[in-house]
Amino acid sequence: MMGIGNGDWLTRERVTRIAAISALAGLAMIAFTWLARHGTVDALGRPVGTDYTAFWAAGRLAIEGRPALAWDPLSLNAYVSAAHGVAYPTAWMYPPIFLLIIAPLAALPYLPGLFVWQLGSLIGVACALRPVLRDRHAIFIALASPLSAMTLGNGQNAFLTAGLLCAGLALLERRPAVAGMLLAGLSFKPQLALVIVPLLLFTGNWRAVIAATGTIVALCGLSLLLWGTESWLAFVHASGIARFLLETGDYGLHKSASLFSMVRQWGAPLSLSYAVQACGALAAILLIWRLRRAPAYLLYATVCAGVALTTPYLMDYDMASVGVGAVFFYAFVRDAELLPYERSALAFIWAAPWLSRPAAEFLALPLGPIATVLLLALVVRRAWGAVPLTASPSRHSHAVFAR
Repeated sequence: MMGIGNGDWLTRERVTRIAAISALAGLAMIAFTWLARHGTVDALGRPVGTDYTAFWAAGRLAIEGRPALAWDPLSLNAYVSAAHGVAYPTAWMYPPIFLLIIAPLAALPYLPGLFVWQLGSLIGVACALRPVLRDRHAIFIALASPLSAMTLGNGQNAFLTAGLLCAGLALLERRPAVAGMLLAGLSFKPQLALVIVPLLLFTGNWRAVIAATGTIVALCGLSLLLWGTESWLAFVHASGIARFLLETGDYGLHKSASLFSMVRQWGAPLSLSYAVQACGALAAILLIWRLRRAPAYLLYATVCAGVALTTPYLMDYDMASVGVGAVFFYAFVRDAELLPYERSALAFIWAAPWLSRPAAEFLALPLGPIATVLLLALVVRRAWGAVPLTASPSRHSHAVFAR
């Protein structure tokens, strides 16, 4: 227990070995998917990159001048089946601005587009982590998380959201206009950006607010110009399908890391599930308000955890936001005297994706929400203990970059 308490079991050598094993296992899984495929279909009879197939099909429909069909499940799945020769039920629930990224990728054949998507998002999040961690070894540890294999293997966009969140927050004090533009990019997945507005308002960062607002207006205007109002009407209509899938749990409650799905899996009715989720969102916003004058990296870690607490629609790969929060927390404490259990807690947050799905499916054990709450507990412990709340966020962030 003492080893877990003081974290002395997490030597640099041991951490490196565990991270290397995780990275190699993830690479082996992805390599097997690519090498054992038949055309664009993997050994399990699914499109390689699974979820990316919805992105690519939606982009192709937009290129062909039929963007509104992307939000029609029957049309989208018919396109997927025709492209791969196998049926793979999927859906496209994103706002039309996401087509601004996906349509250019969809101009490529499926596999080259998937490769560019995976490699580009990996490089992007690595670049976002660099100014925060300032250490290649630490960046390797972060990217060797099992969450990386989950994101890349599924062809998902969690690295895009994580990169925008990390870079936007890291630049918020030094380059507020650029930070606002980056954070506005999260509007392609608006349920993950609910705490960004309170953050900017509570800290009075009006330059970021103006830049973010202008960027969102420009993105929406460009999407209207390219794909018309019918795409936005189709998106609004599809939001009802998203709610149906959420409330019925047809997507698989064990694949979700939200408070809503946690209590639904425990047998709670919809009303109680929504109430618990609302309490989580309120708690996150109140904590951001309470810590608005705390050192910047503690505040940003709170925001990243708040991303996971505010939405009922949170798939397990979206826990990348919590991973970014852990990065900010680590960057804050690494040069200080670590408190008991901080190392072990960060190790749990890093490793949780290894077992999150089977733990939720077979044991109803919600490792995702546990990791989120654990990160908040670490932040609150520092903020109300070792760190005075009157500290200037900008002073801390500048000091961090100057080290």
